[in-house]
Amino acid sequence: MTGSRGPLPKPAALKLLEGNPGKRALDLSDGVNPRVEVPSMPKHLGIEARKEWKRITPLLEELGLVSGLDRAALGLYCQAVGRMTELEIAFNGQVDLLVSGGMKYADAVYNASHAVTPSGYAQQSVMVQLIKSSREQVNRYLMHFGLSPAARARVQPSNYLQQELPGVEAKPTAQGFAAFALVR
Repeated sequence: MTGSRGPLPKPAALKLLEGNPGKRALDLSDGVNPRVEVPSMPKHLGIEARKEWKRITPLLEELGLVSGLDRAALGLYCQAVGRMTELEIAFNGQVDLLVSGGMKYADAVYNASHAVTPSGYAQQSVMVQLIKSSREQVNRYLMHFGLSPAARARVQPSNYLQQELPGVEAKPTAQGFAAFALVR
């Protein structure tokens, strides 16, 4: 998650369970719990991106980590995975072509990974640079949905309900004009 420094703040519910060590007032209504649902798939996704959408959305729904609000972010993630997959397939195709031409595998990987400049120097090929960039992009998107080991500790699934905590009574509900008396 770009732009943030240090550890993410703890949810108020967790602070309460720990006995509120900071002794500051806690806002237990903090946080958003949208309804868990898989948004509709964007029409612009490529073939590999569609495959990733179909693979990942049931898993995210099962874990409570996706809502209808996440369509754009999930689309970006799937498109990045799709592009990365396409680039990896193209790179492997170049390597296979060189190997079928009689080159050793290690030499084929090196030749597919590097291009020779007009002055005779070897530099990383554009394909390898694009693969690296797409891998970094996918990794950033993985963090948003808690899909990497480090990110799993930082996400909180939505249960579409406010959490019930021991020792904390539920907010009373009222109808009609009496509802205004409950708002503080």
